[in-house]
Amino acid sequence: MNSTNRTIGVANQEDLESIWTLLRGELFLDQFSRELIDEKLFTNPAPDRLASEALLCHEGERLVGVMQVVRRDVDRKGWIGLFAVRTESQRMGIASLLLDRAMEQLRTKGIDEVEVLAVPGNYFTPGIDPRYTSGLCFLEKRGFRRFKDCVNLIGKLDVPFETATDIARLESEGLEIRRAREQDGRLLDAYFLREFGDDWRMEAGLALANDPPSLHLALKDGAVIAFSAHSTQNREWGFFGPMGTSPETRGLGIGRLLLRLCLNDLREAGHKTAVIPWVGPIPFYSHHADCSVERVFWRYRCHIS
Repeated sequence: MNSTNRTIGVANQEDLESIWTLLRGELFLDQFSRELIDEKLFTNPAPDRLASEALLCHEGERLVGVMQVVRRDVDRKGWIGLFAVRTESQRMGIASLLLDRAMEQLRTKGIDEVEVLAVPGNYFTPGIDPRYTSGLCFLEKRGFRRFKDCVNLIGKLDVPFETATDIARLESEGLEIRRAREQDGRLLDAYFLREFGDDWRMEAGLALANDPPSLHLALKDGAVIAFSAHSTQNREWGFFGPMGTSPETRGLGIGRLLLRLCLNDLREAGHKTAVIPWVGPIPFYSHHADCSVERVFWRYRCHIS
């Protein structure tokens, strides 16, 4: 179709079915429901800090491309989230048209740096799987540079993990191990201000909002010293994380216990496997939950001049 028939617009909820159909056809390495795409594109976990929209390219009435654009003005940072162009419409300038529009929007809002896919608290994947070769070639052609790799692990949930022994030992040492409660917000605010910052506090809040809360805590003298969460996003994939322990409490087996409590939750919810995304300490998860590397992602970013 002639490029003069192309239009760029902003997606709304009524576009969900056509967007899901396009993404399901192009993202061949991933399986996902309509509801997950709804979460990625139309659910904002932090509307007070993040602005998000999805740009659509139509040729006539036919959707041929989609690109999510997210920004966080306070630190002048933006993200290109989920994006795809129909195979038969690739190499025709559609992705460039969408990216040009996205980058211009970010530039006018004063954004300096743009990263790909790793949207805080609501990412589909933490980077691009290099097997989506056409996508990474497009990014590199447009000036994005690979700056880091990361991996997702997968763990089997065939049998529940034993946790009673660790709970008894830690409680005998004066610690409290429990599932988070709705009224724990202030405790979490203090802990994340001290240890891990706003992004993880946001994700902990998402876990706290689940029923029951998908957040487990270790406390000492009434203060949080460690946490682990699951099902903050991508619930259908059995997502674990984030998790963290205060430096002075590491080496006591708290992290291992909180990890296993979350994995047991996921198993009870019917998941056969758990995904541990964007992993740092691979040996920790391999040793304590027999997890293995499932996927590798390349992270890309660029600076807006």
